[in-house]
Amino acid sequence: MKIRAFFLLLCYRIDSPSIGFCFSICFSIIIIMGLSIKLELNNRTKKDGTSTILIRVTQNRVMKRISTDLSVRLEHWNAEKSEVRRANPQYRQLNALLRYKMVEVETKYLDSIARNKVVSADMLVKQLRVGVLGDSFLDFADKRIEKMVSPNTRKSQLSVISKLKEYIGSKGLHFLEINYEFLINYERHLRKLGNGVNTIHANMKTIKAIYNEALNSGYFVPENGTPWRLYRPKKEKSKRGKLTEEQILQVAKLDIRAGINEWHSRNIFMLSFYLQGMRTADILQLTWGHIHEGRVEYNAGKTNKFRSKKIIDKAQAILDLYHYNGLRPTDYVFPFLKGKNRKQFTDEDWIKVLASSNALINGHLTNIAAKIGVTKISMHVARHSFADIAKRKTGNVYAVSNALDHSSVAVTEDYFSSATRAENDDLVDSVYGE
Repeated sequence: MKIRAFFLLLCYRIDSPSIGFCFSICFSIIIIMGLSIKLELNNRTKKDGTSTILIRVTQNRVMKRISTDLSVRLEHWNAEKSEVRRANPQYRQLNALLRYKMVEVETKYLDSIARNKVVSADMLVKQLRVGVLGDSFLDFADKRIEKMVSPNTRKSQLSVISKLKEYIGSKGLHFLEINYEFLINYERHLRKLGNGVNTIHANMKTIKAIYNEALNSGYFVPENGTPWRLYRPKKEKSKRGKLTEEQILQVAKLDIRAGINEWHSRNIFMLSFYLQGMRTADILQLTWGHIHEGRVEYNAGKTNKFRSKKIIDKAQAILDLYHYNGLRPTDYVFPFLKGKNRKQFTDEDWIKVLASSNALINGHLTNIAAKIGVTKISMHVARHSFADIAKRKTGNVYAVSNALDHSSVAVTEDYFSSATRAENDDLVDSVYGE
């Protein structure tokens, strides 16, 4: 391999017109003579009885290994010749692939030498990994997330990829390295961090979506099929915090001094409940321009789908507390975002503004929870409470249980987007008795 590398380099540099040609050749010989590239079999056996074939790169006695993502049984490997034995039915294809990968390694190394770039073993392996393993998963993920329209989706996926980057460290991650073993090990790592079953499921779902998009776009071709055929993370049904009708009534009747933040927090919680569990971000941004002829009409921030919700008398009573002459359509109903112009913020900064307001409200709702003798109340509890009460009062399994009380939020939102206005109004009348 070393002699072959020397002659390859000689041919590569023979047409160089530079004055320092002879010196470049001699210097390159030193670097090449300090390099050894060899195929070997991993001493660890996988569950299927095979072992991964590795490319071992040794430079100045520093040894690094790169997985080829190809594997064979021990008895099918010729260690002396560093090739797959004829006993393997696919020995021709496997050996051809291995030769191709070795040429890729040599070419990348010789290219760096020809450019008079001296690289360390670590830097060399990072360069070679791209040629052997394909494009970077993390680079693709970053570019994909940048193009996402929804700032909430960008934020959640950035969190998933940041966590993955911490686990990977500086060595990077390529598509062909994402195999069953990698996913199992990463799941164990997430459990050690204290992540729950559903959090791990959500992380893996994001990684899978990015992987499949790259696969469908032709960024790489897995040689042994995708790992998602074997790896399927578990998911548990979420335990949602919710209030009973009696507890909802207690919150509504609680004597709180008007005008203080605890009073506003109680009111926005109750209006969310009366508007069929309207999401916190949407109700915080509710303006008087969203209210038309007894209905709240808006585009949901999470899905950008148009919503039209009936305003029942109890909801109208809350709105009346905030209505006065001279209001503009762009004025917020609640004071939590008063003075804040959405256009003056980036998507990411606006998410922080909404999160800060949500945290303030939840803090006051925690105080309210103590006053009525429950453990905890948050804005999300309004949605869960509506779902639970709607399910019990209507008895409509398809419209309520499968839609509102399903563990997947997407199912809930799909139901509301497909239901007619009359169907949603009937559901509201059944739940609130109007």
